[in-house]
This record gives sequence, C-alpha cells and structure tokens, in this order.
Amino acid sequence: MIDTPTLWLTQKIQQNATASSLWLTDENLLKQINGATSRSNNPVVITNRWDIAEQMKIAGFKTEFSDFDLSAIPDASVDHIFYRISKEKAVTHHLINESHRVLQANGKLWICGLKNEGIKTYIEKAASLFGCEKNIQKDGMSYSSLLIKHSENGARLNDDDYANLRECIRIGDKTLLSKPGQFGWNKVDEGSEFLISAISEILASRNLKDCLDLGCGYGYLTFASQHLNIKTRALTDNNAAALATAKANCDRLGINARVVASDAGEKLDVSFDLILCNPPFHQGFSVDEDLTDKFLRNAAKLLESEGVAYFVVNQFIALEKKASPYFKHINLVARNKSFKIVELRKN
Repeated sequence: MIDTPTLWLTQKIQQNATASSLWLTDENLLKQINGATSRSNNPVVITNRWDIAEQMKIAGFKTEFSDFDLSAIPDASVDHIFYRISKEKAVTHHLINESHRVLQANGKLWICGLKNEGIKTYIEKAASLFGCEKNIQKDGMSYSSLLIKHSENGARLNDDDYANLRECIRIGDKTLLSKPGQFGWNKVDEGSEFLISAISEILASRNLKDCLDLGCGYGYLTFASQHLNIKTRALTDNNAAALATAKANCDRLGINARVVASDAGEKLDVSFDLILCNPPFHQGFSVDEDLTDKFLRNAAKLLESEGVAYFVVNQFIALEKKASPYFKHINLVARNKSFKIVELRKN
C-alpha cells in the first residue's frame, strides 16, 4: 500500500534537494524505495535500517547506517532536511531537535506523516522550536509542512535522552541496557519469554554448537538462554538501535557472541544448529505478514541439515502454513492464549 506522506516527501526531494541536504528515513520508505530516483544533487540518506541503507546505495545515494547519529554533522551546515516521522516518539523528537541544530539559518525542514501518528502535534512543536509558522498542509489523512529555521534558541523537544543507552530491563539478577528506537525496548516481550520457557526442557540435555538469535532486538533470547549448553552464539538485526544494545549487553554480561547487521539474516554466510526467532509482523505503522515469510525463508537457508529452529508468533499468524515450503518437519510444541511456538526442521 502506498504511504502518501512518503510519496509527498519523495516529490519534494526531487524538486528541492541539494548535495548539502539530508534525507532521514526508516522502514516507512521500504514499499516505495523504487521511487527514490538518483540524480546529480542527491541528499545524503541517513537511516537506522540496514536493508534501506543497502538498497539506497544500490540506487546511487550516499548512505549512512546508524542509530540516527547526526553528532558528526556540524551545526548550521545543512540547507534542507526531508523527514517522514517515525513510529517512536523519542526518535521523532530526537530528529526534530537534530534538524534544528544542523540546519543553517533559514534552512528548511520538510516534514510529513499521517494524522493518527500525531503529525499535527509534531509540526506544532517543531514550529515552536524553529520560531516559524506551522504551515500545515492536508491531503486526506496525510499532513505535511515546510518549516523554516528562524530561531536559534527555541526549547528543545523531550527526546527521552534518545542518544544514550540506559539500564531498564531485569533478567534474574542481571540488568540489561536498552533504549528507544527498537521494538519492546523497555520490557521483556511475553512471546520471547514464553519461547524460552518452552524450549528449556526440550533442549536441556542437548549439546549445541552454534545458536543464532534471528531478529535479536536488545538480545533477550540470547541472554535468557544462557543456561543451555551452547558453544557459540550470533545475534543479528536490521535495526541500528537493536544492534547497539545487543552488542553492549553481550559485553556487559561477558557473552562471547557475534553481533551482525543483516536483513532477517539475509547476508549471513554461516549455518547454525539452533535458531531462535520472535519475528516482527509490523513494518513501520502497518502490519506486514510478509516479514514472517522472509524470516522463515532465511532460517531455512541458515539452518544446518540436522538443526532445529524455534519460532514464537501470535496465534493469528498461520506460521505452520507459511513454513511448509521451507521445512519438512513442522511441530506445534506449545501454545497459550496469545502465542504459539513452532519447531521447524529441514529433515
């Protein structure tokens, strides 16, 4: 489905971008990435998504993959910034604040989103920071604005100290670091917790060589499965905040593991005898069940011939049917009112 704010933004980029412009983007661009046409004065793309970074490079854009870290960009050095608001409030506030810092006097922020995402409130707050008119334009449920930086001293938006990790999750006697910008960043996901409880007895007597935490987030499945006899571990995710927190938590807890950026494990070139996965089913603000297919397809590719994968998903996702093209053995091992856990084997 076409995201109308992104369509508006790409049109403004084609009309107004210069080599001194920035395009701040996340997963909302994915379904329209083919519309991101290259030209002589491309903006620099900054994204927290590995897949977008890779695809935008192929499209001819200079691209930076980071957790929206703009700290290396000098103050008042950018002429245009193009931004379709993010799902996470702290991310949006962080990027509005950073846009104000790096834009030169009379620099322009092109900002857009949908009504139910709070875009009107974000525009009003940003206009106050910028010292300019709100200039809100409406197109159905899509709202947009061109904000011009007139003030250097406006009140910054509360971004929940976005740039920094913080202690916020307890697992047993351990405290894990996390931060906004990733799914379930400040809690233990009930599905992941259910998965660990279900596999603990199944795998208690197994000696396992390699375990992959596929779509790791801050790394809960890795840390909560330390009681299992697993020799080496790898964690992978598409999201920059998730990768940063997973790496920090492995270091904090002394876990010898590789943390690798990848789109659902797409680019990994090793195999594993155990894969643990709680796949996402949202892409930005929308439900996208195709994500589950991607995780299943890549899990089959990455699983050793005699290996086993355990997926936990919401009850309404037809995982067994989706898994049938990739796995010969598909076994429902546990379920509760909200989740089900499925064991997958190739042989």
